[in-house]
Order: sequence, then C-alpha cells, then structure tokens
Amino acid sequence: MIYAASPDRKDIISQIVRLEAEAFGDGGLNAWNLMPLIRHGRVFCLEEDGRVIGCIQYMLDWHDHAKAYAVGISIASDQRGKGRGTELFGATMDILSAEGISSVELTVDAANAAAVAVYQRKLGFVTTGQRLDEYGEGVHRIVMEKILCLDEE
Repeated sequence: MIYAASPDRKDIISQIVRLEAEAFGDGGLNAWNLMPLIRHGRVFCLEEDGRVIGCIQYMLDWHDHAKAYAVGISIASDQRGKGRGTELFGATMDILSAEGISSVELTVDAANAAAVAVYQRKLGFVTTGQRLDEYGEGVHRIVMEKILCLDEE
C-alpha cells in the first residue's frame, strides 16, 4: 500500500528514519527534518504487512511551483532489486501529476550507475546538468528531471 505520511502517524516515523539511515547513513533524514517534510512537503510510504519498506520525500521548488524536487528515496535492504523503488516512484509521480505538478527533479551520485539507469530507463528521467561539490568538496551530483505533464494552453 502506498500512502502519504501524516504527522498523526507517529508509529511510522521511526521506521522511516531507520530506512533513511540504512540507505544514506549520516546523510539520511532524521525525525527533526522528516516532520517538516511530512507537514509541508509530501512524504509517501510503501507499506507491506504493517512495515514501511519504502519512502520517498518531495518538496516544491520555490522558484517553480509546478516542479517538485525528490529529496530522497529509500527502500528496505531486503526489498531492493524487486522493483519496489520503481513502483513507489512511479505511483507517487502519478499522484503529483494529478495535483498539478508538471515535473520532478532529483540529484544522484554519478557513481551510482544502477540508480541512474533506473531513473533513465524505467522512469523516463533525463540528465539536465551537474552540481559540483553539492554535499561537500568532491561530492558531485547529476541533476535529472522527468516531465510529468505539459501545460494545456
């Protein structure tokens, strides 16, 4: 089941924080920065048998309110390689599109060839640029974007 996280669901916060730590180590979200994203952005969970096995967070681009930025996606280690991340990403982009979001942007480590391939081949993202030293010296990111819908004019 995929659903938008609610600040009332305190029971899932620790599960999301664990997923984030598993996926990103110290760079993962903690409860302090997760709650504002739940309240003011969009945080979607993929839950199976009462367990959160995936999470993706979005925030709006301040300069382009029709664009969402994918802050991060994390999938439980025992669920990786099963298409669960692709399922979660695809379903949530459909939800965002229905809410009037026209594009999604993300950044990814160039060395993470598997993720880059999934974003390009399975989800339709295209590379639009690079951000040098994004998370510190020598920590470069590829910028990718997916057009969800075109404005009807």
